Amino acid sequence: MKFFRQKEYFKNLVKNKRLGQAYLLCGPENIGKKSFALDVFKFANNREAENDLDFKFISPHVEEGELSTDRNGTKIYIEDIRKLKAFLSFKPLIGPYKFVVINNADRLTLEAANSILKSLEDPLPFLVFMLISSRPGLILPTVVSRCERVNFLRFDEKVADEETIKSINKFIEVCRQGITERLQYAKKIYEKEDYQKLVVDLIYWLHAKDKKNLRVLKNLLHLNQLLSQPQYNHRLAIENFLINL
Repeated sequence: MKFFRQKEYFKNLVKNKRLGQAYLLCGPENIGKKSFALDVFKFANNREAENDLDFKFISPHVEEGELSTDRNGTKIYIEDIRKLKAFLSFKPLIGPYKFVVINNADRLTLEAANSILKSLEDPLPFLVFMLISSRPGLILPTVVSRCERVNFLRFDEKVADEETIKSINKFIEVCRQGITERLQYAKKIYEKEDYQKLVVDLIYWLHAKDKKNLRVLKNLLHLNQLLSQPQYNHRLAIENFLINL
Protein backbone atom coordinates (compact mmCIF):
# COMPACT_ATOMS: atom_id res chain seq x y z
CA MET A 1 0.00 0.00 0.00
CA LYS A 2 1.34 3.44 -0.93
CA PHE A 3 2.25 5.58 2.12
CA PHE A 4 1.22 2.77 4.47
CA ARG A 5 2.80 4.35 7.56
CA GLN A 6 1.10 7.71 7.04
CA LYS A 7 -2.27 6.10 6.33
CA GLU A 8 -2.10 3.97 9.47
CA TYR A 9 -1.22 7.08 11.47
CA PHE A 10 -4.33 8.93 10.30
CA LYS A 11 -6.57 5.89 10.66
CA ASN A 12 -5.50 5.64 14.30
CA LEU A 13 -6.16 9.34 14.84
CA VAL A 14 -9.68 8.96 13.45
CA LYS A 15 -10.31 5.77 15.42
CA ASN A 16 -9.27 7.42 18.68
CA LYS A 17 -11.07 10.68 17.85
CA ARG A 18 -7.83 12.63 17.96
CA LEU A 19 -7.79 14.09 14.46
CA GLY A 20 -6.12 17.50 14.64
CA GLN A 21 -7.10 20.81 13.12
CA ALA A 22 -4.30 21.37 10.60
CA TYR A 23 -1.73 19.26 8.77
CA LEU A 24 1.06 20.15 6.36
CA LEU A 25 1.72 17.35 3.85
CA CYS A 26 5.29 17.77 2.57
CA GLY A 27 7.06 15.85 -0.16
CA PRO A 28 8.19 15.89 -3.79
CA GLU A 29 5.72 16.87 -6.48
CA ASN A 30 3.54 14.31 -8.27
CA ILE A 31 3.79 11.51 -5.71
CA GLY A 32 0.15 11.47 -4.56
CA LYS A 33 -0.16 13.92 -1.66
CA LYS A 34 -3.48 15.24 -2.99
CA SER A 35 -4.89 11.72 -3.31
CA PHE A 36 -3.67 11.02 0.20
CA ALA A 37 -5.63 14.02 1.54
CA LEU A 38 -8.76 12.68 -0.18
CA ASP A 39 -8.13 9.31 1.48
CA VAL A 40 -7.95 10.95 4.91
CA PHE A 41 -11.33 12.59 4.29
CA LYS A 42 -12.67 9.14 3.45
CA PHE A 43 -11.18 7.64 6.63
CA ALA A 44 -12.73 10.40 8.72
CA ASN A 45 -16.19 10.56 7.13
CA ASN A 46 -16.69 7.09 5.60
CA ARG A 47 -17.47 8.52 2.17
CA GLU A 48 -15.70 9.90 -0.90
CA ALA A 49 -14.60 13.54 -0.98
CA GLU A 50 -15.51 14.20 -4.61
CA ASN A 51 -18.51 16.57 -4.87
CA ASP A 52 -19.08 16.30 -1.12
CA LEU A 53 -20.62 19.39 0.50
CA ASP A 54 -18.31 19.04 3.51
CA PHE A 55 -15.16 19.19 1.37
CA LYS A 56 -13.40 22.17 -0.23
CA PHE A 57 -10.34 22.02 -2.49
CA ILE A 58 -8.30 25.14 -3.28
CA SER A 59 -5.45 25.31 -5.78
CA PRO A 60 -3.38 28.08 -7.43
CA HIS A 61 -4.65 29.85 -10.52
CA VAL A 62 -4.02 32.92 -12.63
CA GLU A 63 -5.76 36.00 -11.25
CA GLU A 64 -8.72 37.19 -13.30
CA GLY A 65 -7.62 39.65 -15.96
CA GLU A 66 -4.07 38.30 -16.22
CA LEU A 67 -2.84 36.46 -19.30
CA SER A 68 0.03 34.45 -17.80
CA THR A 69 -0.17 30.69 -18.22
CA ASP A 70 3.15 30.05 -16.48
CA ARG A 71 2.60 27.45 -13.77
CA ASN A 72 4.97 29.27 -11.43
CA GLY A 73 2.94 32.45 -11.93
CA THR A 74 -0.21 30.99 -10.42
CA LYS A 75 -1.23 31.98 -6.89
CA ILE A 76 -3.89 31.43 -4.25
CA TYR A 77 -5.47 34.82 -3.58
CA ILE A 78 -7.29 36.41 -0.65
CA GLU A 79 -10.55 36.17 -2.63
CA ASP A 80 -10.18 32.37 -2.71
CA ILE A 81 -9.99 32.29 1.08
CA ARG A 82 -12.86 34.74 1.54
CA LYS A 83 -15.08 32.38 -0.45
CA LEU A 84 -14.62 29.88 2.39
CA LYS A 85 -16.41 32.12 4.88
CA ALA A 86 -19.85 30.55 4.47
CA PHE A 87 -18.36 27.05 4.36
CA LEU A 88 -16.54 27.63 7.66
CA SER A 89 -19.57 29.14 9.36
CA PHE A 90 -21.65 25.97 9.63
CA LYS A 91 -21.18 22.54 11.11
CA PRO A 92 -20.83 19.55 8.76
CA LEU A 93 -23.99 18.73 6.84
CA ILE A 94 -23.42 15.01 7.30
CA GLY A 95 -20.42 14.89 9.60
CA PRO A 96 -18.38 14.38 11.54
CA TYR A 97 -15.73 16.54 9.81
CA LYS A 98 -15.37 19.29 7.25
CA PHE A 99 -12.14 19.40 5.24
CA VAL A 100 -10.32 22.24 3.48
CA VAL A 101 -7.45 21.00 1.29
CA ILE A 102 -5.07 23.65 -0.06
CA ASN A 103 -2.87 22.34 -2.86
CA ASN A 104 0.54 23.99 -3.41
CA ALA A 105 0.09 26.04 -0.25
CA ASP A 106 3.49 27.67 -0.85
CA ARG A 107 1.70 29.80 -3.49
CA LEU A 108 -0.62 31.50 -1.01
CA THR A 109 -0.25 35.26 -1.26
CA LEU A 110 0.65 36.99 2.00
CA GLU A 111 -2.92 38.24 2.40
CA ALA A 112 -4.34 34.78 1.78
CA ALA A 113 -1.87 33.17 4.19
CA ASN A 114 -2.77 35.66 6.92
CA SER A 115 -6.45 34.95 6.36
CA ILE A 116 -5.84 31.21 6.74
CA LEU A 117 -3.83 31.95 9.88
CA LYS A 118 -6.86 33.61 11.48
CA SER A 119 -8.87 30.42 10.97
CA LEU A 120 -6.04 28.31 12.40
CA GLU A 121 -5.82 30.55 15.46
CA ASP A 122 -9.53 30.06 16.19
CA PRO A 123 -9.98 26.31 15.64
CA LEU A 124 -13.34 24.62 15.22
CA PRO A 125 -13.68 21.03 16.50
CA PHE A 126 -15.17 19.74 13.25
CA LEU A 127 -12.83 21.50 10.79
CA VAL A 128 -9.63 20.00 9.34
CA PHE A 129 -7.17 21.94 7.18
CA MET A 130 -4.72 20.02 4.98
CA LEU A 131 -2.01 22.08 3.31
CA ILE A 132 0.00 20.38 0.56
CA SER A 133 3.43 21.56 -0.56
CA SER A 134 6.69 20.44 -2.12
CA ARG A 135 8.30 23.69 -0.87
CA PRO A 136 7.12 24.19 2.72
CA GLY A 137 9.92 26.66 3.37
CA LEU A 138 8.03 29.22 1.27
CA ILE A 139 4.90 29.09 3.43
CA LEU A 140 4.36 31.81 6.04
CA PRO A 141 6.17 30.50 9.16
CA THR A 142 3.27 31.39 11.46
CA VAL A 143 0.99 29.21 9.32
CA VAL A 144 3.48 26.34 9.38
CA SER A 145 3.75 26.60 13.18
CA ARG A 146 0.01 25.92 13.47
CA CYS A 147 0.19 22.72 11.42
CA GLU A 148 1.37 19.22 12.20
CA ARG A 149 3.91 18.33 9.56
CA VAL A 150 3.59 14.97 7.78
CA ASN A 151 6.55 14.08 5.57
CA PHE A 152 6.44 11.92 2.46
CA LEU A 153 10.13 11.08 2.11
CA ARG A 154 9.78 8.84 -0.89
CA PHE A 155 11.83 9.48 -3.99
CA ASP A 156 10.73 7.32 -6.89
CA GLU A 157 12.54 7.83 -10.19
CA LYS A 158 9.49 6.47 -12.01
CA VAL A 159 7.39 9.26 -10.47
CA ALA A 160 9.91 12.10 -10.59
CA ASP A 161 9.90 14.09 -13.80
CA GLU A 162 12.77 13.96 -16.26
CA GLU A 163 13.95 17.48 -15.40
CA THR A 164 14.26 16.60 -11.69
CA ILE A 165 16.35 13.50 -12.42
CA LYS A 166 18.54 15.52 -14.78
CA SER A 167 19.13 18.20 -12.12
CA ILE A 168 20.07 15.64 -9.48
CA ASN A 169 22.51 13.89 -11.81
CA LYS A 170 24.12 17.25 -12.60
CA PHE A 171 24.52 17.95 -8.88
CA ILE A 172 26.25 14.58 -8.38
CA GLU A 173 28.58 15.35 -11.29
CA VAL A 174 29.50 18.79 -9.90
CA CYS A 175 30.27 17.32 -6.47
CA ARG A 176 33.20 15.48 -8.07
CA GLN A 177 34.62 18.65 -9.64
CA GLY A 178 36.80 21.47 -8.34
CA ILE A 179 35.91 24.69 -6.51
CA THR A 180 35.75 26.77 -9.71
CA GLU A 181 33.20 24.44 -11.30
CA ARG A 182 31.16 24.36 -8.09
CA LEU A 183 31.00 28.16 -7.91
CA GLN A 184 29.94 28.33 -11.55
CA TYR A 185 27.24 25.78 -10.80
CA ALA A 186 26.11 27.80 -7.75
CA LYS A 187 25.69 30.87 -9.96
CA LYS A 188 23.75 28.87 -12.54
CA ILE A 189 21.24 27.33 -10.12
CA TYR A 190 20.82 30.62 -8.22
CA GLU A 191 19.71 32.26 -11.45
CA LYS A 192 16.92 29.71 -11.70
CA GLU A 193 13.73 30.92 -10.00
CA ASP A 194 13.07 27.56 -8.38
CA TYR A 195 16.45 26.78 -6.81
CA GLN A 196 14.89 25.82 -3.48
CA LYS A 197 12.91 23.07 -5.19
CA LEU A 198 16.22 21.56 -6.35
CA VAL A 199 17.48 21.58 -2.75
CA VAL A 200 14.29 19.90 -1.52
CA ASP A 201 14.50 17.28 -4.29
CA LEU A 202 18.11 16.57 -3.31
CA ILE A 203 17.08 16.09 0.32
CA TYR A 204 14.43 13.54 -0.64
CA TRP A 205 16.75 11.80 -3.09
CA LEU A 206 19.58 11.54 -0.57
CA HIS A 207 17.21 10.30 2.13
CA ALA A 208 15.93 7.56 -0.19
CA LYS A 209 19.11 6.60 -2.05
CA ASP A 210 22.15 7.42 0.08
CA LYS A 211 21.30 7.53 3.78
CA LYS A 212 24.94 6.84 4.69
CA ASN A 213 25.99 10.34 3.63
CA LEU A 214 24.51 12.01 6.70
CA ARG A 215 26.88 15.00 6.63
CA VAL A 216 25.70 16.13 3.19
CA LEU A 217 22.07 15.51 4.15
CA LYS A 218 22.51 17.58 7.32
CA ASN A 219 24.11 20.41 5.32
CA LEU A 220 21.31 20.30 2.75
CA LEU A 221 18.71 20.58 5.50
CA HIS A 222 20.56 23.59 6.91
CA LEU A 223 20.77 25.14 3.43
CA ASN A 224 17.03 24.66 2.96
CA GLN A 225 16.40 26.51 6.23
CA LEU A 226 18.53 29.44 5.05
CA LEU A 227 16.77 29.56 1.69
CA SER A 228 13.43 29.77 3.50
CA GLN A 229 14.45 33.07 5.10
CA PRO A 230 14.51 36.11 2.80
CA GLN A 231 16.96 38.07 4.98
CA TYR A 232 19.79 35.68 4.06
CA ASN A 233 21.96 36.00 0.95
CA HIS A 234 20.74 32.91 -0.90
CA ARG A 235 23.50 32.85 -3.48
CA LEU A 236 26.17 33.02 -0.77
CA ALA A 237 24.43 30.22 1.14
CA ILE A 238 24.45 28.00 -1.97
CA GLU A 239 28.11 28.81 -2.67
CA ASN A 240 29.17 28.01 0.91
CA PHE A 241 27.32 24.72 0.78
CA LEU A 242 29.02 23.63 -2.46
CA ILE A 243 32.48 24.79 -1.35
CA ASN A 244 32.23 22.78 1.87
CA LEU A 245 31.06 19.52 0.28
